[in-house]
Amino acid sequence: MKRQNIILITIDSLRADHLGFMGYHKNISPNIDRLADESVVFTNAFANGPVTPHSFPSILTSTYPLDYQGPRKIERPRVLISEVLHREGFITAAFHSNAYLSNFFGYNRGWDYFEDIIPDYDLLLSLGKRSFKREIFKKWLLFLAKISFSFSPEMTFRIRYLFYKFGLLRTTPKSVASASYINQIIKDFISSIKKQNRPFFCWVHYMDVHLPYLPYDCYLKERELSYHELVSKELPGFLSEKYFFEGPFKKFSQKYLKETIDFYDQGIKYVDEQIGDLIRFLRKTNIYQNTIIFLTADHGDEFLEHGGSSHSSKLYNEILRVPLLIKDERLTPRVINKKVSLIDLSPTICSLVGVKKDPAFKGENIFDKKENVIFHQTGVNRKQGWNASLTEIERLNQCKIGCQDEKWKYIIDYSNGQEELYNLIEDPQEKNNLSKVESKILFQMREKIEEFKKENPPLSLLKNYGTE
Repeated sequence: MKRQNIILITIDSLRADHLGFMGYHKNISPNIDRLADESVVFTNAFANGPVTPHSFPSILTSTYPLDYQGPRKIERPRVLISEVLHREGFITAAFHSNAYLSNFFGYNRGWDYFEDIIPDYDLLLSLGKRSFKREIFKKWLLFLAKISFSFSPEMTFRIRYLFYKFGLLRTTPKSVASASYINQIIKDFISSIKKQNRPFFCWVHYMDVHLPYLPYDCYLKERELSYHELVSKELPGFLSEKYFFEGPFKKFSQKYLKETIDFYDQGIKYVDEQIGDLIRFLRKTNIYQNTIIFLTADHGDEFLEHGGSSHSSKLYNEILRVPLLIKDERLTPRVINKKVSLIDLSPTICSLVGVKKDPAFKGENIFDKKENVIFHQTGVNRKQGWNASLTEIERLNQCKIGCQDEKWKYIIDYSNGQEELYNLIEDPQEKNNLSKVESKILFQMREKIEEFKKENPPLSLLKNYGTE
């Protein structure tokens, strides 16, 4: 009997609670919602890391972000799901435009077709190198920006708007490919292999929800941005710098928050349209029925819930909670509310197509898993500010680890010893830190982290692993 095809759709920065089937009040995801009606939907799915480099090791290799050498490159002993399925005779193909998922970072193993659709390859080189001059220049820019923002954020953006009007400010992203462009490549790939009597595994990663939250009718119709649109488009990048939340900028960010979220939602609507287009193609070519479709995200984005925006080295659920649905004609569509994490995604793929999971995989078939404690990891580097993606993690004191069960959430920041404890039933927004109050629960959650660290020692292949 011929095995089913597999399509894994991952959407960068997509929050679970901004989709209709997850209860969002805007009708911006009708195609994904219809797919959810035919799928097993997990309403409490969580990423194991809050940024792309710290989440995808769990998605594609079923390992934790800080395992081995940490989230640097996908190197042994990590094994990609593509390698497993390729050995089993699947035609494997990957299409993305995220620099952190490129062959530069080792994600190209096990694919018959691996498309790094990245227009600006200089970006890859800059991600892997540290320039002293660039660091000095960046510090000066941030220093000047801090002074300017402290004086008047409104004036700062008025100046930026003038730069834009005179053509001195770039407003369209150059380092990612649109979902419609990637879809065309996927269609060409599927059409080219249709006569082969082999199943395929196709992974597609869409970047259109990711910041900058460009108004999509703007670049599709090539009209100019208004001042409000320009401000909302640029806000996430500026908000991500931690010291811009103080003083007058805090009120300024709140003022334009609604517009910013509206543009984020435009990105979701656009991706949803393209997913609808892909599904129509699969139906038209009689592939849809014999194809298992997974849809999820690597992480979400924050909108000032904990004082910031975008995604960074925070382990709060507005960033960690992601959509997860599995469409398989053999599975009865239903909703599952138990907590699950993306480390179980690759083992689940193996199980559904009758392939033995690789011994390097740490997760399990998501339908069989009994334990509902979920672990999260990321890196922290105070000197590099908010961007956990660029942090070179070499020691435990550059790490954060968190865990959550059905009721409690615990986070330990090893860079400063700070602990956080939240009752997720009474405080789902994680606003009231109970670490000084619930001593018994705090001890129990500490024990869970310590046991987890023994089984999954962070940075175990680095010679200088430790706290010094």
